[in-house]
Amino acid sequence: MLDSQEALVFFPAGTIVDAPIHHSHQLALPLSNGRWLQIDQDTLTERERYLLALVSDDDEVDTSHPWYRFLVKGTGSMPQEISPMQWIHVHHSLSALEEKEEFQAWLEVMRSLLPNRVADFQLTAHDRVFVLVQSTFIPIQEVLEDTLSTMEFDFGLKLTILVGQMWSQVAEGNWTRLFQAEHQIFSAWQQRFQSSRVLSFGQVFLWGQGQEISLRPLRDQLGQMISQQDQLADSILALWEEAAVVTKAAQRLYVHRNTLQYRLEKWLDVSGLQLRNLTDLAVCYQIVLEDG
Repeated sequence: MLDSQEALVFFPAGTIVDAPIHHSHQLALPLSNGRWLQIDQDTLTERERYLLALVSDDDEVDTSHPWYRFLVKGTGSMPQEISPMQWIHVHHSLSALEEKEEFQAWLEVMRSLLPNRVADFQLTAHDRVFVLVQSTFIPIQEVLEDTLSTMEFDFGLKLTILVGQMWSQVAEGNWTRLFQAEHQIFSAWQQRFQSSRVLSFGQVFLWGQGQEISLRPLRDQLGQMISQQDQLADSILALWEEAAVVTKAAQRLYVHRNTLQYRLEKWLDVSGLQLRNLTDLAVCYQIVLEDG
């Protein structure tokens, strides 16, 4: 539960009151000090609506978890220095309170599937986030795709999973913005389609282009990561022009095929994005065009 100071940081257009005022188009959010945050629904931004959905589930969430505080509330320092960092966002139909045994059994299976897991925490009553370190890249998506239907059958649940982007070279103050932007796209996708599926970052990023969601934090960080790699932007443009055919792209760049292949492998290790995959390539191509 937020206190008055945190509430005004997250919802600057709100007002702190001693008692809630019940009017149409008005929301009243209880605070930890016994006061209330009064908010006009019509003034809420998409980011504020997303944050409101998170804090409304605080009763079932351990908001003192260090990774929750760092990534969601933006308070404190990173609990463990890791890079690249990746988040696995899971929307599940189990209630951690009402179906405790089933939830714990499913949770142990998920943890066993993620050997590079650093921590996991409950984001809302039906959303859990797994924090991974990818200093040695371990592909996760195929493992989750192969086990999705088995987990749903064994535990009688429904799962929607986003394998998030691998983030590196992130300034300390930007982690919260990145996390919230990534999870906001996932939440919007899940609410729209509500299907059992394992999604890649590239899929939801491209889908998010047509939604009323701010992708700016994600775009900016990817642009920075691309610019840090020698001649990667030119390689992305050449690959796009040649439909991801490495030999033809190398010829266009006047470099040996092995040289281009090395750049692709290095980028995969840093970002988890496979430039021979047209979805991942499209994400990077959009970033390069915008930055160029």
